[in-house]
Amino acid sequence: MAINALTSEWGLLSDHLIAEFWEVDRLGKRVDPDTTVRAPLTEGSLDMTQNWQNPFETVGQSNLPTLQQLLQSGAGTPLVQKIDGALGTDIQKLSSNLEGKSSITKLNSMQIWSGSPPAKFQITAVFRAWKDAIKEVEKPVDQLAQWHLPKYLADDGFFLSRLADKGADSSTALPSAVPSIIAFKYKGRTYSPVVIESLGLPIVSPITADGAYAELLITMTLATLTSIDMRDWKAYSGG
Repeated sequence: MAINALTSEWGLLSDHLIAEFWEVDRLGKRVDPDTTVRAPLTEGSLDMTQNWQNPFETVGQSNLPTLQQLLQSGAGTPLVQKIDGALGTDIQKLSSNLEGKSSITKLNSMQIWSGSPPAKFQITAVFRAWKDAIKEVEKPVDQLAQWHLPKYLADDGFFLSRLADKGADSSTALPSAVPSIIAFKYKGRTYSPVVIESLGLPIVSPITADGAYAELLITMTLATLTSIDMRDWKAYSGG
């Protein structure tokens, strides 16, 4: 356990059932070796999505899709009969052959992979106080909030910041600092690097006589920093 583990007292509860969070860089290397937030989860799921599309669905279809649909469904029969009567043609026979048919085949309905968004975790972390509400609830939740929020937002716009920092280095071109990147460990699997996309704090939760929160159920949406592949998946479990 980290030296400065921000957590509630959980007695003999298995470490596998307690989630851990700590700050890392973009390569997943721990930034602060002494600060870790720990909490069991009451809810948790991992959502992974792959984008599959069908770019061939219009291949082979008529240039007149509405007419094709009418012929396929048989709804165009009255119209064909009128054309036949006016022109003395045999369009009705042709239309009857097309009824119930389609230009869709296995080939032009084939799906292709077009990428994937980052994986997302929907979790609920529990913090509750047995002895010290500040230490067991307030401080760990405060640390999660700090990791979630931008480290710094410049008060002025881009051009005013540049004018105020004459002679400064090129970093003043981007005067604000983005939120932290973290790692998330649960049941022996470490997911890193991830970011806290959203954090929900129920402000009507129970408090102590001093006004400190005695219990908080924090809902969070975590997202992997990038899309993940098989190598990442194997790395999560140490494979």
